[in-house]
Amino acid sequence: MKDSIALLLTALVAATIAWAFWFLAGPNGFDAIMLAALIYLAIDNFRLRKRLRSKQSD
Repeated sequence: MKDSIALLLTALVAATIAWAFWFLAGPNGFDAIMLAALIYLAIDNFRLRKRLRSKQSD
């Protein structure tokens, strides 16, 4: 019972955050998500290239 209530509250918080994001971002919400994904991929690419360079020098 306790787990069910915690799960329900977590779902309610996640739904509220999702609604607030789309309400506040409006039509630019998709652009914000794409920008965040692009930044994440660029950082990950930089990290992987750095790791590859260090492995090749061994």
